[in-house]
Amino acid sequence: MHFDDLLLILGGFGRYQKIRLFLICLVGILCAFHAMNMVFVGAKPGYQCRIGQTNLSRKEFANTTFEDWERFLRNSGKGCSIYSPSQTYDLIVNGNLTIDGSKVTGDSSLSTESCTDWEYSQDVYGPTIVSEFDLVCSQAWLRSTAKTLYFFGRVIGSVVFGQLSDIFGRKPMFLSGLLSLLVAGCVASAAPSMAVFIPFYILQGAAQTGLYLVAFTMCTELVAPQYRVMAGFMIQGFYSIGYMALSLMSYYIRHWRYIELVITLPVVLFSVYLCILPESIRWLLSKNKIEDATTIIKNVARVNNVELTDTMLENLNDEKEQAEVADGRKYTFIDLFRPLPMLAISINVWFNWFVNAMVYYGLSLGTGNLGGDPYINFCIAGAVEIPAYVLCVLFLNKLGRRWPLCGTMVVGGLSCIVSGFVPSDLVAVKVTFAMIGKFGITASYAIIYLMTAEVFPTVVRNAGMGVSSMTAKIGGMLAPIILELRLVWIPLPLVLFGILSVLAGALALILPETAGKPLPQTIEETISNKSKKVGKEKGDAMPTDDGKNAIC
Repeated sequence: MHFDDLLLILGGFGRYQKIRLFLICLVGILCAFHAMNMVFVGAKPGYQCRIGQTNLSRKEFANTTFEDWERFLRNSGKGCSIYSPSQTYDLIVNGNLTIDGSKVTGDSSLSTESCTDWEYSQDVYGPTIVSEFDLVCSQAWLRSTAKTLYFFGRVIGSVVFGQLSDIFGRKPMFLSGLLSLLVAGCVASAAPSMAVFIPFYILQGAAQTGLYLVAFTMCTELVAPQYRVMAGFMIQGFYSIGYMALSLMSYYIRHWRYIELVITLPVVLFSVYLCILPESIRWLLSKNKIEDATTIIKNVARVNNVELTDTMLENLNDEKEQAEVADGRKYTFIDLFRPLPMLAISINVWFNWFVNAMVYYGLSLGTGNLGGDPYINFCIAGAVEIPAYVLCVLFLNKLGRRWPLCGTMVVGGLSCIVSGFVPSDLVAVKVTFAMIGKFGITASYAIIYLMTAEVFPTVVRNAGMGVSSMTAKIGGMLAPIILELRLVWIPLPLVLFGILSVLAGALALILPETAGKPLPQTIEETISNKSKKVGKEKGDAMPTDDGKNAIC
């Protein structure tokens, strides 16, 4: 009996699956902590030049107060340079320069000096890596570079954990991800410099992505085919809960080192999964480990109160899906680029992944730039994800894939553009449109993730998903860099995000509709898109790569 048929008899979503699914989904909260912690760990507080000890006497300022003198020095170079303290002092004492509040009269031929020490405001954020390691002015590039390198770590994690989980199993790599995250988070929290912090932050990105990838795969392999979409969105929902919880913890903890510790130490609690979390039955069957798979299947039957017969356990691995067509030809990722119609579909899909990841992380990491309370903004940004997932589950099978993908991306993109042009003093309006944009891009990310697995044919599906994941990581790496463009023009990042979203949404209409159709087996079926529609498909596809990874 094929395992999917047996799983329906055992209970495709019985008590056993519900308990294990809940336990695995809890990891989604942990992954959200580590995916988004840079929003608060790397927050950029207000800063100004620190004026060191001076022998200048306050009493010698005849026409200028000492406070006006300090303010005048600091305001001269936007926090990166100051007027020469001794020169301005001499001019004031000699009566050649008068500072009265914001009014300055007298000699203006003043030289400037570069700041070497700064004072940081703690009105909004507590100590961050920016304030502790002075990542401002000439060192400001290290802040955005750390974020970009984090996404580079995610690329490594998706490749390494994806391959190794297929070789050694889901459970060993799941536990390896937890251990790596524990080590990386603890060392990063104690880092004495950016030279130590960055390598372990890269490892943190690799571990977080790898852990989420394996957890997502385990969720979708745990349940019957008709429940895969729900299981996939369920772990994403837990991710959103972690997203919101991070803002609450950061608000009360404030110090970046303690934030790192608090989001890392709970990893220890998951050590009990070594005993209670089983290996994926599907992976065991794929490796012909029938005896181990049978043991777990019997446990599933016992927990779900189902009687098994020997006949049911016969020939469990007889119907393994074939990755090659009847002619025996070996397909590779090169086939994603030929013929021309297949190339057009591939590039379209990858561009959508690229834009979705860039905008998703751009909006997530940029909540502090919207104005108002950054903790509330971040919490709202996480909260809008949950209804986005719910709507996907409710309407995707009814409305198809293309039009919802186009609609959510266009609405999200236009909202980003509007938010960019809303005046800074209208904080509520600006945040509202940004959150509509976040809602749209969250929904579209989930849709393109599902649609990709349905568009690419079986012979190149894994390769197509792998390249899609890579383009998403590249988009994520560019997001922090684009956010820095606000120094050129404040609305520029949101305008770019919006334009790219609208463009990608429009191109999505060219993709073939996949809802209600069987998964294509060959490239020819994908190109022709002539598969007959079926009823509610038993095995709605849910890929096993990290889609936010989906969306982590």
